[in-house]
Amino acid sequence: MIVWESHYELGIKSIDEQHKKLIEITSRLSELLTSAVEGDDIYDDMVLIISELTEYTVKHFGYEEKLFDKLNYVNKEAHKAEHKQLIDEIEKLDLRAVDEDQVTYGKKILKFLITWVFKHISGSDFLYRDMMIQNGIE
Repeated sequence: MIVWESHYELGIKSIDEQHKKLIEITSRLSELLTSAVEGDDIYDDMVLIISELTEYTVKHFGYEEKLFDKLNYVNKEAHKAEHKQLIDEIEKLDLRAVDEDQVTYGKKILKFLITWVFKHISGSDFLYRDMMIQNGIE
């Protein structure tokens, strides 16, 4: 199980709530993989969770990027490039490989997602925090 921890909070309610939702979806993938027994067919469930995560990630990134543009965030292009990189990586996932060895491939996907999301939140997202708070973003 993946748990949200308070030290990841930016202090921007709207974005913190979106980050928590990303972690909740990722945690569901973790729980699915942890509870799977050798030979279980979890392909459809895994694809559903990955699709939901992708859609929500795109929505969240769009929200942040609109704020970047509105507030003329100085590092917006670099941050947008990071967003694009993650979406590109997710879109390149070979879901046929998931079907061949669901748990092993699923765990690789999960590790990638956890690493990326927490690194991004605790790194890049904290860079815009003060600017957004000073501009009254909640």
